[in-house]
Amino acid sequence: MSLQGKTAVVIGASGQHNFGVAIAKRLAQNGAKVVVSGRRLEPLQALAKEIDGLAIACDMSDAASIEALFSAAKAQTGRVDIAINSAGGLAASPIAMLTPEQIQPTLDVSFIGALLCFRYAAEAMTDGGSIITISSLTARLPGPALSVYAAARAGIDYAIKVAALEYGPKKIRFNSIAAGLIQTDMTDAMFTAGDSEARFIPHIPAGRMGTIDDIAQTALWLADDETSGFINGQLIDVSGGQHNGKLP
Repeated sequence: MSLQGKTAVVIGASGQHNFGVAIAKRLAQNGAKVVVSGRRLEPLQALAKEIDGLAIACDMSDAASIEALFSAAKAQTGRVDIAINSAGGLAASPIAMLTPEQIQPTLDVSFIGALLCFRYAAEAMTDGGSIITISSLTARLPGPALSVYAAARAGIDYAIKVAALEYGPKKIRFNSIAAGLIQTDMTDAMFTAGDSEARFIPHIPAGRMGTIDDIAQTALWLADDETSGFINGQLIDVSGGQHNGKLP
């Protein structure tokens, strides 16, 4: 696959070991000029230097910041062809203990911000493009204390279908990747026990844990019109078959 001459914007790439970082590296390895974004500028700048890309900070809870990100990406590279949003946070709480103050930050980033990302990314694309959101297996397999997080993800998974219809005439595709349980900066706490794999793998038909590279490779495939140009409005499970069962 080759993304030579294309610009990709990857949001949620300011961590150390997460989907955004892995995706940014994979797209750069395949020829794209990658603009990495997130809230923390210092790790973004280090990643941008490593992949010969650009770093632009963005707060996904701020509409003006999202709009500015895509305007700056286009101004500095000349185009935007690919946009991938992997931003999010795991705010876990039982429904019986929820308050509006606990709910709103997740909605601001994972639902409202994600929808506005669709809008401003599409506005920056003048020659078609691919917009991808990173979702979660938990949006369809229920788990305790995940009502807000999972509901926000599920809402965006449906919104991609609407977006695919609305932006079809502009040749902009929208797809979502539903990640299974994978160790990242956000999920590290689930893997602290020494028996993590023994607890998790029996629920995964593929017989192994997923990796951030599994997600990055899927994102690369969806980003490239040559390999996935007829895939649009789809939710793609990358869970080793776990989506057929239950959460561990």
